[in-house]
Amino acid sequence: MTDFIEVIRRFEAGEKMGEQDFDLKQVSGNARRLAKEMEIQWERGALLETGTEMADRLFEAGLSMAEETGIYCTSTGSIARFSREELLEGIRHAPSILTIGAGRDARTLRARKPGDGSYPIVFAGNAGAPMPEELFLPTALSYMKEPLVDAMDHSAITTVDGVEVRTGSPLEVRATRRELEYLKTAAQRAGRPGMPFICAESSGTALGDLGVTHPRFMKPGDIHLCPLLSEMKTDFHNLTKTANMIELPEYLNGSLPNPIVGGYAGGPAETAIVTVASFILANLVCGAHLHLCHPVHVRFTSTTHAQCLWLMGLVGQAFARNTHMILVGDIFASNGAGTRSLLYETAANAIVNSVSGMHLNGVAATNGLYPNSSGLEARLMARVGRAVTDSRLTPESALPLVKALYEKYEHTLKEPETGLPFPEVYHMDSITPKDQWLSLYQEVSGEIGDLGLELKW
Repeated sequence: MTDFIEVIRRFEAGEKMGEQDFDLKQVSGNARRLAKEMEIQWERGALLETGTEMADRLFEAGLSMAEETGIYCTSTGSIARFSREELLEGIRHAPSILTIGAGRDARTLRARKPGDGSYPIVFAGNAGAPMPEELFLPTALSYMKEPLVDAMDHSAITTVDGVEVRTGSPLEVRATRRELEYLKTAAQRAGRPGMPFICAESSGTALGDLGVTHPRFMKPGDIHLCPLLSEMKTDFHNLTKTANMIELPEYLNGSLPNPIVGGYAGGPAETAIVTVASFILANLVCGAHLHLCHPVHVRFTSTTHAQCLWLMGLVGQAFARNTHMILVGDIFASNGAGTRSLLYETAANAIVNSVSGMHLNGVAATNGLYPNSSGLEARLMARVGRAVTDSRLTPESALPLVKALYEKYEHTLKEPETGLPFPEVYHMDSITPKDQWLSLYQEVSGEIGDLGLELKW
C-alpha cells in the first residue's frame, strides 16, 4: 500500500495547476468524456437503476477517472496522481468487515450486496446539521433509545456557552469535546455505553479531531470523518485528520466526498463517476476503512431528489458488484420533523440505499438548515431497511415502491416544509414522541405496508 508520507510527497512534488483549471479542465472535462465513452446516462425521471451493466461500466469509468485526474490539494496547488495498479491495490486492501463500537454494543460492519440477506447497520442522527447546545443531548438520546439503531452520527454543536463556534476558532476544540461528552452521557442513559460514534461533526477543521483523540472522548471502534472537498480535492486540514489517526488503529476512518450534482462534475451521470473515483482515491489519501455516500443537489440540496437517489443506487451497486468495500448511504432530507413528507423521503431513500448494497445513515432533515429532527424518523429508516432485507427486494422489485413514495413528496422539494423543533415533537422529560408525531408516523407506516412493504419490526 502507498503510505501516507508518500501521499504527502506526491502533493508536494505534483503537477502545479490553478484550482479553477483543475475544476474545469480535469474534473469536468474528464467526467463528461468518460460518461460518453462508457455510456453512463441518467434518463429523465429515473429513480433507481435496475440493470447491472451500467453499474459495471460506472465502476470502470470511476477507476479511469481516478487514474487520469488524480486528486488536487488546495494547500499546495498541485495534483497527486496514482497508477491504476496502486488504485487497485488500495481496493484489494480495503476491509470487507469491521468491528465498530465496544462490548455488548459492538456491531459487525460488513460489505453488502444488492439484495443482501443481512440487515444494514443503522447509523442515526441529524448528521452534520447544526444543533443548539441545549438540544444536543436530548436529541441524541432520542436516537439512542431506538432499539434498531446501531451507531450514532449526530449534529454539529453551533454554540458553546452561548458563543458562536466559528471555523478555525479555538472553540472548535471545546465544541467537539462537548459533542463527545454529550454522546457518552446519552449512551449511558440509554443503557448503551459502548455504542459506536462517528465523531467530530462539530469541527470543520482538524482542530476538533485533534481535540478528541483521547480515551476520555473517543473509544476503540469509533469512527472519524476524513472529508474530501468537492470535487476530488483535499487540503492540509483534512489531510491532518488522516495523519492524526495513522498510529491509532483502534479508531476507524470514514471518507466523505460530498459530490454535488449540477456542480463542476456535471449532471448525475458525471457526478456518479466522480463519486466512484473519490471513493477509490480515498482508500489511499484518507486511509479510509468505510465510505459515506452523500451526493447533494446543487439546487435542492437533499439526497432524496430523483437525480441523487439514482446516483446513490448506481454507485452502491457499482461497488457492491466490483469490490468488497463498505459503503454507508446517507439520508439528507428536505423536510423537517413533524411532517408526513419527511417520512416519505426517509422511506424512499432507505429503500434505495438498502437494496443497492449500502448501510444506512440519517436522518438529516431540512437540508441541514434547522435542528428539526428526531429519533422517530430514524426508527422508520431502520424498519424500512430490515423490511427490504426480509422481502429480498432487488433494485427491479423495489423500483415501484420508490416511485410511489417519490410521488408523495416530490412537490415539496422546491419549497420544503421546515417542520417543528424537537421540543414540539418529543416530550422533553421522557424523550418520547408526542402523540401527533407518533400518530403521523403510524399512518405513514401503514401506507408503506399498503404499498407492499410490510414493516414487521
